[in-house]
Amino acid sequence: MKTNTEREIFQQHEALRKTYAYLMEHEEEIKNFFNGCGCKKIVFMGCGSSYMLAKSGQRMFGAAKGVSSVAIAGGDYLMCPNFYQECVKDSLVVVLSRSGKTSEMVRALEILKEHENCIVLSITAAQPNDFSKYADLELTMDWCCDLSVCQTRTVTNFYLALSMLFCFYRQDTCTLEALRTAVRENEKFQEQNREHLCKIAEMDWNRVVVLANGLFNGIAQEGALAFTEIAMVPGCSYSMLDYRHGPIVLNDRRTLTVVLLQQKEKELQRGLLADLKKRGGFVLAVGQGTKEFWGVDALIDAGKEWNTCAAGIPFLYTIQILAYEKAVKLGMNPDQPEGLDAYILL
Repeated sequence: MKTNTEREIFQQHEALRKTYAYLMEHEEEIKNFFNGCGCKKIVFMGCGSSYMLAKSGQRMFGAAKGVSSVAIAGGDYLMCPNFYQECVKDSLVVVLSRSGKTSEMVRALEILKEHENCIVLSITAAQPNDFSKYADLELTMDWCCDLSVCQTRTVTNFYLALSMLFCFYRQDTCTLEALRTAVRENEKFQEQNREHLCKIAEMDWNRVVVLANGLFNGIAQEGALAFTEIAMVPGCSYSMLDYRHGPIVLNDRRTLTVVLLQQKEKELQRGLLADLKKRGGFVLAVGQGTKEFWGVDALIDAGKEWNTCAAGIPFLYTIQILAYEKAVKLGMNPDQPEGLDAYILL
């Protein structure tokens, strides 16, 4: 494989297996941590890709009975700690960072621990890191740490970790099994879909829209960012039906729209997909069924776990493969986009 990005995308099934095993190994410790802290107010915090993951974490836990959750960008909190004081006070704060060294996050953690009586759960991919001294529980997964500036493998593994934490919190063994299946099938998914996605990447599109609902909205935003960072193709993301409320005006024949389908409300989705097709661009759906039923140009099968948070794994993978292959077609260096660094030091 020619680049770090290619290796990190196409070998991530190995890291996912390690992450699943690691979280299962620490299942009782994590459950005891949740029970011990007793927090019903949970704050998810990150920067960049980690903030978008935080948004999906917030959507997951916010759906749990009796739980209030919010996602805050680390830099936003650092700039406005007084504004967020009541929001974060006495909460469980879940912080995400590949490096564990991003200055906004380190400074935010210092404030949260000193002044807001917060309990901290840290998820990072590097050791040593600067989060450790603030963390009440630290989950470190250095096998998924991307060397490339743009995160791919790290994102998918962090998403898996968040999903498993949610399963532990809710005692949800069914979804945990769905995640295990998605991890087990990940390598096969790549083998079955890379050639097809490579052909889509070769098409003449110069803008990407990623649409998804519910807990997937955060990782859809991360998917849009992957196109922007890796391929230098502008990407944006919206909730599915909300896209009609203005942004669809820019959707044209050179727009690739990637849609994560859901099992319910099929007719509402089919109506939106029909409207997208009228714009003249290429519409790629991730879900189940046939492209004829959904009225799209191509459909990627998300597997039988489509109706759970496990669908986020093939969804992310689809986007990462497309972004990488588009970068190759355009002659970009996906490992080192101009003007970006792996983490920010202030």
